[in-house]
Formats: sequence, structure tokens, C-alpha cells
Amino acid sequence: MDRYEKYGRLDDRPIKDIESGFKGFNNRIRPDQLPNGVLEESLNGRCDLGGEWQTRKAIQIKLAPFASPNFVLPFNLYANVTSSSLSGPSTGVITINFSSAHGITDQTLVNVSGITGVTPDPNGNKIATVTSATALTISESGATGTAGGTATVGSAYLDDNAIVKIYGSMSFYDDANNNASYILVAGNTSATAFNLSTNATSSIAYPTGVTISQDVDMIQFDNKVYIHQDGVTAMEWDGDFTGTPAFTNVPNGDFTQPVSFSSTAFEITNNVGKVTVSTPSTHGLSVGDKVVLTSVGSSGLTKNDEFSVSEIGSSSIFFFSVTSPNLSSITDTKWTQAISQGVGFTHSPAPPFAVVHQKRMVVPFNYTMTGSSGSPTITDRKVRDELLFSLVSDSDVFDYIYGQFKFMSKKSDFIVGVHSFSDDQLVVLNRESIFVVSNSLDLKEAQTTLLSSDLGCIARSSIQQIGNKLMFLSDNGVYALDFRDLYNLRGQDIPLSESINSSINRINQDAVEKVKSVYFDNRYYLAAPIDGSSENNAIFIFNFLNKEWESIDTVNDDKWDYRDILVAGDGGSRGVYAVNQNGGIHRLDALDSGNDNIITQIGGSPISVLINGVATTRAINGNDLDRKKWKLWDLHVESSPSANSNAALSAITENIDATIDLGSIKSYHKGLLQSGEDISIRGRFGPNRAYSIQFKLESTQGRPKIRAVKISGNKTFRSTNEAI
Repeated sequence: MDRYEKYGRLDDRPIKDIESGFKGFNNRIRPDQLPNGVLEESLNGRCDLGGEWQTRKAIQIKLAPFASPNFVLPFNLYANVTSSSLSGPSTGVITINFSSAHGITDQTLVNVSGITGVTPDPNGNKIATVTSATALTISESGATGTAGGTATVGSAYLDDNAIVKIYGSMSFYDDANNNASYILVAGNTSATAFNLSTNATSSIAYPTGVTISQDVDMIQFDNKVYIHQDGVTAMEWDGDFTGTPAFTNVPNGDFTQPVSFSSTAFEITNNVGKVTVSTPSTHGLSVGDKVVLTSVGSSGLTKNDEFSVSEIGSSSIFFFSVTSPNLSSITDTKWTQAISQGVGFTHSPAPPFAVVHQKRMVVPFNYTMTGSSGSPTITDRKVRDELLFSLVSDSDVFDYIYGQFKFMSKKSDFIVGVHSFSDDQLVVLNRESIFVVSNSLDLKEAQTTLLSSDLGCIARSSIQQIGNKLMFLSDNGVYALDFRDLYNLRGQDIPLSESINSSINRINQDAVEKVKSVYFDNRYYLAAPIDGSSENNAIFIFNFLNKEWESIDTVNDDKWDYRDILVAGDGGSRGVYAVNQNGGIHRLDALDSGNDNIITQIGGSPISVLINGVATTRAINGNDLDRKKWKLWDLHVESSPSANSNAALSAITENIDATIDLGSIKSYHKGLLQSGEDISIRGRFGPNRAYSIQFKLESTQGRPKIRAVKISGNKTFRSTNEAI
């Protein structure tokens, strides 16, 4: 018995505590200061609405889009061998049989040619998996059809067109095909579109002679897809999959400024204006172009009124709609094409990224674009705190604004990211300050307001709008700007990541520009490089329903990276997707499995790696400084519906410091915890005395779920004499 009616001065009084209702983790304060339900550590876990902690769902590879690896060292020189028969593909695997020994070493790079009847094309440089002396297999993710022809297998060769890395990605909706959802990825020599509903792929070529060798920004605007590279002419694609889809360079070189012309005749009939130009003799306009009335003559219209061309009558006649009484023989009118609201127009200035705001494309004004079209001269302005705005719905023409949109609150600062918000507010996040641009629909009326001069953003892709908050990564962690009182911006004094400051400090500041983020399912996902990594190798997850940081997710493979994360798809395909630069497209939280299904090498085969789910409770001390004798523990644990589970169990004591091996679920349950089964396990700590104790679970199979933990012991050593 551990309870009495009365206790004497030297009786050992019982201590019991229950941990349940888990909602997140906190590692800023000491474990013995944490409230009930807050973990000290949560790795690869989720805290659902029922309060249980469970190992996260597994990552599932959806597509390895570039299945032709380039020639890399080390390599093998093989004599060509010809197949005797082919079979497959079966789950993407093609078997190649030979009449005699092929002499190829397992898991080496070979070149395969001559296979027919399979989509996508399985020929090229492949990793060979040797199944016998006279047979091997190659993998082609998503392959369909029946392998035919005669395969020739030999040494890999250098392929200048091979895809060796993924440099960017985006979610894309095909307006011409019922808004079908795609993920587009940009490789070094071409882009690939992956249909999330049908798993079909389409290759999109780059302009002749164009390759990508740096990270790129991809954006969809005005039914086009743009690829921006810092200091390089941007590319655009019209979104049409018919024929041979391909990107083209955006208009570049010197910009031909608007043409002015006089009219010999101008009349208005039934609210339609007709203009016949005289000087020059041809107007060069197209339907949809903007014209401005610069001299009103006897028309009664307003000077500098802008009209949209509705019809072309001839090379010297154009029409537009106007609200006006009928007029004829209007004299002395002059016209011009759209007029810059700054000091002139330019083509896209080779920006590193772009955002869409109020039907305009907004880009950093880092470079000037001059010279001849096709071979422009791109000159670095050595300025990093100015923006350019395109014309409305015309992303190929940008208006010089110069100082009007110069954002510098200190002697030295630069633009990191830009975000379009409601009510015509453009938030400009500098390295050390934050500005807001308002009324940008009319650039002449636009205003800039300084929001903060001592808080800035360090990672452009960490910026996410979530409800009335704008979240981003700063020097002090993840901050949130609040939008209150009809969208007034107000900064918060304490970073949102204050509770996991120890983990945030693990982010590699030398690679912080690679940080990515998304918002999905009431969670903020922040992919970042930690522990000295130069690539994003972890995801920090904040749960807005629980108001706590929920987990740090990692993949149990050093070659894995989160090159990008994005939200894409519709219906059942809607979710968070990860693109890794040396593999393909993966969906996060996709499989009820304890193993991630990933690919980490272009042209390689998918691999299965264990998910290291870890949950460590707060330190229980019975609200007492005395040392206790910890005796018993109870664990309520459940397995996921479709997978058996197991986990290693341990306890951590403080003063005296020790780690106690408690065995595993399997050792107490006499076997794996079967799918859908929930049980209560009871065990002993042994003769351990300490100030506090924590319970730790590390999943080793499946997705075990912790429902509650109970720990009991007795106070001891209450004597005033020193105890060792």
C-alpha cells in the first residue's frame, strides 16, 4: 500500500502524476517547469485533437521525374551486352534477361538503349540492380506499357542534356483543362509538369542554348508561368501542353518607348471612338493596348484619359469604347501609347523573384536591361532596396519608379521578400526593417510607410500569411505581424518561436536563404537547414489549433533535403508536397506507415527508411525539491489502424542523473502491438532515486500512439542530514 490515513515524520509519502492531453513541445524552459501536456521533445510526431501523440505519417514518393542520371565518378567500363528477353514494367521495374553472363556489378551506372513500348522512355543512364548472373533490373517511376524490342546494356555515357539537379518548383493549375492540378519542377536542361490526378508527366523545353545552374523562382501570373533567375533573362511559358510545350525568353534588351501620333480624323458614334492617325501613318497597336489622349482638341474629353483598344480597323485606324455623346470631325487631337507613371518603361530587369500584387508583377530592381533583343546587356545597379511594378495585366512591361519605392530606413539595408496583402497593401520585408506600400493600383498615388526599423526578415520563402498574421523568420526566430483595426499592421514583441528557441538556434545562418514554408491543415511548416547542414534537412511545425510547436520532422537519410515544400492538388490529392533536388516529388503525411518511401538520387530507386518518432515528457517532480524513489509507470498506447507498432521505452532522471532502459512495447506485450490495438502496459523503474523523472518513447516500428503516461513513487530522504 502507498497511502495511509496518517503519515509520520519519516514516512515515505506517495507521488503520482499523469501526463495526457499532449499538445506540443517546449524546450526553452527547464523540463520541470513545463505544464501538463507539454512535451520537452517531439520529433516526427503529431498531436491530434484527442490529445494523443503519435509518430507522423510517412512520406510517399509520387514521381522521380528525371530518370536519366548524368555520367558521374566513379564509373565502370562495360562491354555492350544484348538482351535475350524483356519483361515488365511491374511497379516501375523492367527486367532484362541475357543468354549468357552480363558481367555487370550490382548498383552501378549503365546505359540502356533499345527498349520500346514503355512510357515514359526507360532508355538512358540507369542504376542496374543485378538479380542473377544473366539478369538485371532497372527502374522507371510510374512506367506503363509492355517492354519490347532488344535492349543493349553497356557503359554509361556523358549526356549534356541529362537532368542532374532540381532548381525550383511550383504548384500550377491548367486553366484550359478544368483547372487540372500540376507540380512543375525546373531541372538544369528542361522542366517537367506532373499531373497530380493522373500521374502523367509532360516535358517543357527551355529556349535553345539555355540551361539553369542556380536556384530559381517560379510563379504563375496572367495564364503564364515565369522562371526568374538572379541576373539572367527570365523565361515564360503560355501554359499550353499541346504540341511541344516550351519556355521562351521574355522580351528583353532595349525597350521601345511609347509612340505618339496625331490624328487626321476622330469621331464618336454610339459610345465608340474611331481614330485615324496621320503622323506616323501607322499606329502599330493591337487589341487590348492602352492609348492616352494627350491633346483633347474639340472632343470635350479629359486630357490624359486612358482607353483600351477594342478593334483594329486598319494599320491607321483603331477603335475604343468611351462614354460620350456622338461627335464628328473632331480636330487637333493627339494620342500616345500607355504613358509611364515614372520616368519610362523597361523590360523585366532579370530579377531573382517576383510577386503578384493588384494585377501587377512586382520585382526587385537590381539590374538594368539594355542592348539587342536575344543578347541583352544586363548591368548590376549595385542597388538592393528598390522595386519595379509592371503595367496592369502586362508582366512584360515595367514602369521605372526610382526613388518612389526605395525602402531604406537605415544607412545599409536591402529587400529580402515582398508579400501582397488585402486592401491594396504590399508588405516589403527588408533585412533590418519592414515597410508597407499602399494605393499601388495607381502608382502616382502610392505611399510607403515604415512599420519597423529594428525587425527584419532573413528568409524570403519563410513568409506566409495565416489569417490575420504574416509569419516570417527573423534573427530572433519566427515572428508574426498582426493585422488589426481594418488591416493596420502591428508587430509582436515576442517571437512565436520563443518556446523552442533552443531548436531555432540550430538553424544554419549561412544557408538560411534556402528556408521554405507553407501553411496547410492549420499548420505552419518551416523547412530549414539545421546542425550545420547546407540544405533544408528538417521541418519545424506549428499547430494553430493547439497553439504550440508540434514537432521537428526529419528523414533518416543524410542525402535527403527539402529543396522546396508546397501545397498542391485538389480533392484527395490535396496536401503538402516536398521536392528534393536530387530525387523527385514526394507527398508528406501520406502513408499510414512507420517508414518513409523516398528517393535521394536522380535515376536511383526508391528506398524505405525508418521514421524516428520521439516523445519525451516534462520532468515530474511532485512539486517538491526532495529526492524521490521512483517505482512504477503505466503507459496507455495504441497502434495505428493499418500497421503493427513497437517502440523503445526509457526514463531520464535528474539529480541523480541517469537514463533507465525500460525495454520496449514488444517486451511487455509479448509481441508487436497489432494494428488498431490499444493496451495498458505497467512496469517498474527499479531502485532509482532522483529529484525528477521523464518518460521517453522512441518508435522502432509502425506509428505508436501515446494516450497517457502515469508515473508513481515516494518521497524519500527528508532527513536534514546530507544524503549522497
